[in-house]
Amino acid sequence: MFSVSMSCLGKYGRFGNQLFQYAFAKSYAMKNGYELQIPADWIGRSLFDIEELDQRVENEHSIDLHGFYQHQDFLKIMNPDTVRSFFKFKDVWVDMFPKVKSYYIACHLRRGDFVNNPHYACIHEDSYLRAVEKHGYSLDDILFVGEEIKQPNDTRNYSSDKSFHGNIDFLYDFFLLMNADVLFRSNSTFGWWSSFLSNNKT
Repeated sequence: MFSVSMSCLGKYGRFGNQLFQYAFAKSYAMKNGYELQIPADWIGRSLFDIEELDQRVENEHSIDLHGFYQHQDFLKIMNPDTVRSFFKFKDVWVDMFPKVKSYYIACHLRRGDFVNNPHYACIHEDSYLRAVEKHGYSLDDILFVGEEIKQPNDTRNYSSDKSFHGNIDFLYDFFLLMNADVLFRSNSTFGWWSSFLSNNKT
């Protein structure tokens, strides 16, 4: 059987980029009737119900995808509702990160490697404040979310196993954004996916 794999998954970009990569690889495989193989240690396996086979040695009947796959031409083969079904978090994570307040507005401050890269734009806090007021929301309901911002209830000690589950310190922030009643997101793929997977649609 013809197989398609993505050996770069988990090594080429952070979480938001990886979701685009997996979404394209799975959509591409489904569209063409191919078997999909992905790395055994990809973090998505511990977060979502992933059924794909572990990637094996390539053969003459396989291709290995490599890229970010965020151009509109790639998105055309992805069905939004089908893609959302790929990324249903396991109950253990949903239970671990419940909604922190009955109502809040999340403003995603994306900093990190964006700050010193001339190709990335960082949105200033004042821009969020003006936007919140412009759209008729209350400033009192704002919760700023970012990897440099320590949240009061976040211990960031989700697992003692730092090999497989390992680098999941981003999950608290992702759920903060995803569970928000209103999300003012940054231009990061992290914020894009938290919005796309949210049930609130605002």
